[in-house]
Amino acid sequence: MKFTRDGKEHIAIKKICLNDDTVIGVFEGSRGANPDHDILIKYQENGKRLRTPKHIHWVIDLLIKKEHNRDLTLEFMKYLRSMYDKVEQFKSKEDRNKCTLSQTTHEKLKPFQELNKFGEYKVDFIGNLIELMIKMEKNTPPEKPARVFKELMDAMIAEKEIFVIVSKATQIGR
Repeated sequence: MKFTRDGKEHIAIKKICLNDDTVIGVFEGSRGANPDHDILIKYQENGKRLRTPKHIHWVIDLLIKKEHNRDLTLEFMKYLRSMYDKVEQFKSKEDRNKCTLSQTTHEKLKPFQELNKFGEYKVDFIGNLIELMIKMEKNTPPEKPARVFKELMDAMIAEKEIFVIVSKATQIGR
């Protein structure tokens, strides 16, 4: 998996291949408190172009799932939120290049498979994406920590009004 930006070719340091042939690519990033620990995330669904995931995409998908199975979706959201406290940022360039994910194993996501019937994304895609985004978010400087994911999940679990959720997902007013 690769992409070109500003005339420079970027090759994935890790590819996560999912059961539905979606591939999540992890690329070297260059931002944050420790640029050597930063990542870029791209994904490609079978037969589609390479895309950069945005918070609003998985948020809408979870809201669709919630309309069909409120209790299980809230449980899944709580699981995703609990990952924030368990997932650690990359500790080194080598750690980033290994890019080991521990919270999105098949066994841990199995209880939520019923949600795959609804929305666009499968729970393994959302889970892997969120775990990567948490690692990325935790790479921000300690004096100016990013908390978009954490605040967004808290708002969704608390079932805040749609305006609040969309504002947090798109970072309107920041």
